[in-house]
Amino acid sequence: MAIGNSCSIEEYVGKTIGLTFKDRGSANELVKSLPQYLKGAFGFSLVEIESQGFLLMLPSMEADLSIARIVKFAGQVRKQTGKSTLIQFKSMDSIRRRTLIKHRENFIVPDKQIYIPSLRMFLNESGSIRQFAGKERLSPSAQLLLLYHLQKKSLEGLPFKDVAEILNYSKKTISVVIAELQNHSVCEVERLNERNKVLRFNEKGCELWSRVSSLMSSPVQKVWYVEKSRLPAGLPLYASYDTALAHYTFIADSSQISFAIDRGFFTEHQKMFQEFLHPEEGDVRLEVWKYDPALLADREFVDKLSLTLCYRNTDDERVRKEITTMTNKIVW
Repeated sequence: MAIGNSCSIEEYVGKTIGLTFKDRGSANELVKSLPQYLKGAFGFSLVEIESQGFLLMLPSMEADLSIARIVKFAGQVRKQTGKSTLIQFKSMDSIRRRTLIKHRENFIVPDKQIYIPSLRMFLNESGSIRQFAGKERLSPSAQLLLLYHLQKKSLEGLPFKDVAEILNYSKKTISVVIAELQNHSVCEVERLNERNKVLRFNEKGCELWSRVSSLMSSPVQKVWYVEKSRLPAGLPLYASYDTALAHYTFIADSSQISFAIDRGFFTEHQKMFQEFLHPEEGDVRLEVWKYDPALLADREFVDKLSLTLCYRNTDDERVRKEITTMTNKIVW
């Protein structure tokens, strides 16, 4: 049976923490051979976090199951399904948390805590991240904060609440993002008073970009194609990829137009144009971005640094040369 509040997990993992989350639906086939006492003790569904698959387990009677039995049952489920488990709790006390961490048991309490040692991640109630520095890449929300600071307006010395308003994130999300940046030694936090804390970056301009660019990844989550004549009007689209590259450099424009769109808007309005999308064919390349390109855009074009990240793995020497020239001309 599917777990009813996986959307709250998506909200927490995807928006608050800024990791990729996918609901993979029912786990009925996977758990059908489990003993009845296990199937009766949990609800099951399949999810994916940062491309790692998990069998999500929601205790049916959380208060009636001891933490020792939950840990034991989770081990039996893993052994019989061969799938990594992630236990969802409605609440968490210190005794349960210590037991789960002692047994390296993946768990999540939506909007409060998440512990997944295989992803080197432990986020607690205070919003501090432990072991996060082991991640190879910054979260999309942390990347957005840095790119905005580098290109649009300095966030140095701004209270967290002001940063949250600028980036359209919650204050809690910003606290999580800043904890992540602190773990990467990108910034420090200065407390002005009991209510206000501000950011202090350890480098500026080009030096900061040189430090953090290796931690960043392409903003593109998914690429679709569509015929221009069938693309709905009024979408918040920004010229990207070859179209933007031709605008910023001497590279010739492509016959295929490329646009970027925020994944939040895309997900919310996907039904509006889902029937027109194709995975490979169309004269418009539609990139679904992990963060909103509007916050960084230069008029109708995506920002230069995000564009650079889009081409990070290109083997076209001329493109690489033009990208380098473009970034060298940035006035930091």
